[in-house]
Amino acid sequence: MSNIRDRGVIDITLEEDGKYILIIADDMEWGFDKRQNHVRLLQDKINDYLSYIGSGQAAQAKPGLRPVIRVLAKYAYSQYAIDYLERVKAFVKQKDDICDIEWTHSAEDGPFEDGWSDDFVYDATKIYPRLKKNWADNPLESVAMTPPDASSPNYPDQMVMIRWMDSYIGMFVQDMGNVLTYITYDLLPEDTDVMELQKKAFENLARDITYRSAKSKEPGICGILAGGDFEAESLCINSIWEQVSDELNDDVLICVPTKDIVFYTAAGDSGRVKKMFRMAKDMYEQNQKETPYLIFSNDVFLFDRKTKTLSISKQHSFMKVSRFW
Repeated sequence: MSNIRDRGVIDITLEEDGKYILIIADDMEWGFDKRQNHVRLLQDKINDYLSYIGSGQAAQAKPGLRPVIRVLAKYAYSQYAIDYLERVKAFVKQKDDICDIEWTHSAEDGPFEDGWSDDFVYDATKIYPRLKKNWADNPLESVAMTPPDASSPNYPDQMVMIRWMDSYIGMFVQDMGNVLTYITYDLLPEDTDVMELQKKAFENLARDITYRSAKSKEPGICGILAGGDFEAESLCINSIWEQVSDELNDDVLICVPTKDIVFYTAAGDSGRVKKMFRMAKDMYEQNQKETPYLIFSNDVFLFDRKTKTLSISKQHSFMKVSRFW
């Protein structure tokens, strides 16, 4: 039998009290670490059912019967799940009212011993930035930075985002102790100022994450270590690069080929710069083949010691370095 993961098929159908019931067989849990993926799959499945109804196929199959999409769940719903389904129900009602939306759990049915009680509590002191390269052709236009309509069924899936250096996306995660969860708009307190959230996240990063410098196998080329979670985000902390530039007595060139690898060296030492570019290119290409999810960027960053500013260098590219020089 098909289920929530199967696209383009109706899992179960039946007639009940003059209605044409279209059942979604949902066998997934609503645990905190699973719920965003669960919502994505459920939204896709519901969209398939709405297309089936909207195309007239449901009316042809069962003339005169009111279509009903019913989610038949194996596991009890969390409040997050119920809020999502209520939004879907209201959305369909307000748009075309082509069907009803039902689910097999209501407030009168609980509590459930196998259910999941949402335990997310927003804590501004545990929010950190998460940088991601925007690979779109027009990065300034490809990502909406404004909050979505809270009545939209997709609302829970919309991550809070900012632009960073124009061609990067800044997102936010909260440290939940054993997992980092991305912050979506539905998790934010009302009237949260995203720019203030960004400032707080950067401050938390500088306060809580220990960054240290480590020498590489190549003399004069160093790396930044932070335990594997926030190496790339060292780019957000100017004080790190101020200290490095003072120690080198020079501007700093920085390569971040993967999320957990940050190389740097003195900008004025052309020999070391070429070696660092070679190391960054090798790391980038290796991960591009084996672990592409770790890829961060092929940009080269420049920290200017005089202006104390970080920018993307327009003069350098580690991807263009030749294997021999």
